[in-house]
Amino acid sequence: MKDREQAKELINYKKRLQVAVRAAGVCIFEVDINKQLYTYFENSEAIFGVSGEKILEDVRPYSTLPAEEYQKKVTAYFVHPEDTKAVNKAFEAIFKGKSASYMARMKAGESQYVWCKIDVSPVVEDGIFKMIGIISDIQEMYNKIQLLEKESYLDTFTRLYSKQRFEALCRSIFSGNTDKKMALIMMDLDNFKQVNDTYGHLVGDRVIQGVAAHLKRMFRKQDIIARFGGDEFVILMKDVPSVEIVTEKIEKFLQEADNEFNVTKSAGIALGTGASIDYDALLDRADQALYAAKKMKNTYVVK
Repeated sequence: MKDREQAKELINYKKRLQVAVRAAGVCIFEVDINKQLYTYFENSEAIFGVSGEKILEDVRPYSTLPAEEYQKKVTAYFVHPEDTKAVNKAFEAIFKGKSASYMARMKAGESQYVWCKIDVSPVVEDGIFKMIGIISDIQEMYNKIQLLEKESYLDTFTRLYSKQRFEALCRSIFSGNTDKKMALIMMDLDNFKQVNDTYGHLVGDRVIQGVAAHLKRMFRKQDIIARFGGDEFVILMKDVPSVEIVTEKIEKFLQEADNEFNVTKSAGIALGTGASIDYDALLDRADQALYAAKKMKNTYVVK
């Protein structure tokens, strides 16, 4: 009678656990470390769209593999290749008897990757070494973080890249030891102060936004465009076949009107090859070229 009551209570406990897990939207799993065997997967459908039974069936054959090969196979089944280091560190912690938490893009077999937070803990029961884990779907939170991060990269007024983001992107590109030719273009408006003084700052704002929109239309998606401050803009053209390609683009841009107040632009161009480009030196050359162009106005100079 007592055994029946205990069995009934265990069944009720499992039901309550299932309800709680589903309400929380998390997935719980258990691994027999000694046998290299996943023994439990609850509510995996909520995160991966794949049943726990299917997951257990998929990974069961891996348990016969040598330990190193087993870990590789299981990791490949669940984890994005770029996030395997986080998983390996978690395993190291478990083998030392410590809990671990990490974030990774997770999937189950052929399902889509989802950003998840994984919390794992080692447990010893009746001499059996187990790992128990909870998987939480953090994709929505990750998307919000990415959006906020992207917003921080942009100039709020023109929606072009900020000066700081432009510099970071350029330094990253130049450190890639590429042998492709790059063109850094600095550009600003001629006599822009007169526009503000004559028509007011609201009109000046419209002119700035018109130039920004014009730049987006004119340059390629792979080019990096930023507002450097005030009425100054900067563009990095990547992988340009020749200086003629760059100057033709700039000539066209300078000839096309992007405001009704006939505000013209001037540009300075500096070219370099990726493997030997120094960002500060290239920017300085472009700035010197712009200074020379502004003496003539509505033209460009190549340094």
